[in-house]
Amino acid sequence: MSKTYLIIDKSESNADLFYRTGFFVPDPCIYIENKGKRILVLSDLEIDRGREEAKVDTVLSYSEYIKKLPLNKRKKASFTEIVDLIFKEQKIKSVTVPGRFPLKYADGLRKLGYKITAKKSDPFFEQRLKKNKDEVRSLKHSLTKTADAMKVAVTIISLSQIKNNKLYYKNKLLTSEIVKGEINSSLCRWGYSATHTIVASGVQGSMPHHSGTGPIIACTPIVIDIFPRSQQTGYFGDMTRTVIKGAPSKETKKMYKVVLEGQKIGLSKIKHGVKSADVHKAIVDYFDRSGFKTGNIEGKQQGFIHSTGHGLGLEIHEPPRVGMGDEILQSGNVVTVEPGLYYEKLGGIRIEDVVLVRNNGCEILSKFPKKFQV
Repeated sequence: MSKTYLIIDKSESNADLFYRTGFFVPDPCIYIENKGKRILVLSDLEIDRGREEAKVDTVLSYSEYIKKLPLNKRKKASFTEIVDLIFKEQKIKSVTVPGRFPLKYADGLRKLGYKITAKKSDPFFEQRLKKNKDEVRSLKHSLTKTADAMKVAVTIISLSQIKNNKLYYKNKLLTSEIVKGEINSSLCRWGYSATHTIVASGVQGSMPHHSGTGPIIACTPIVIDIFPRSQQTGYFGDMTRTVIKGAPSKETKKMYKVVLEGQKIGLSKIKHGVKSADVHKAIVDYFDRSGFKTGNIEGKQQGFIHSTGHGLGLEIHEPPRVGMGDEILQSGNVVTVEPGLYYEKLGGIRIEDVVLVRNNGCEILSKFPKKFQV
């Protein structure tokens, strides 16, 4: 017996809703799935576009259901009242909702006598864990444009000049903001949106999610992390490369080689049926043996201070995680492999690619050279 599902949200930020409807909408709407049929309830603003674009069985008019309410309830009607009307028509008495379903709607529907069960695990629709051919194709497109944006950034840095331990490009001081602006504007022209792009050098690179500000420092690692979303398909790309302009120190050069080898170890272990924790632990152990310790160093968390990777799709971070959890990788999963080392005195180095898990290994979906000194 198939379950009945309910989502009240906007598909621009709810990947499960977009996955089921293929329809971008910036305002909250109602999605009901009952007996295998998909129903989308839209405002007058969106209904004609929804009937043309949404991959659902039925598109209903929110305003038409407002008219079915008593006159004294129409002005202050909420989604709860509209869902109640549709549930009565569909003879629905119980429904499963996402774990992040708004409490006000859950409470309201329970007061009306409905059984509301929140699903504890993510994603809400488990089919999202295994990508089909169309999804893999969309991811490859996003990763291609991510690589193109990476080329823009690396080219600017490689053509820059060193003056007073800072980089200059076309006789102007080169800052993280300038490089990020070139990355993001290029992606925008190509139909992708990019936010929180990372171009971080020096001590800023030792903090994995520091986006980078100010002048780019010569002879220190520059972490470039780009993760745009296609405005057409909704699928993300994700790629990190670390480069350096100028001569690296002996320790920094060693650190890059160790991270690169650590990624190779991770890639070699990924296949169907493998515990994600085993992949992560193999890299941690190799870093430790190579002399790069992880822990609280001089009052700060340093070393390999994040997981090896995460799922990628309609969300930038989605299951399965590749870390110390109990997840088992399955054929069809798409995950990142992005080991890194971070030390305040040396900076940060991270190398990231995206792979499709196969029965006997993995297919690397992202393509871009890994060259440290540019």
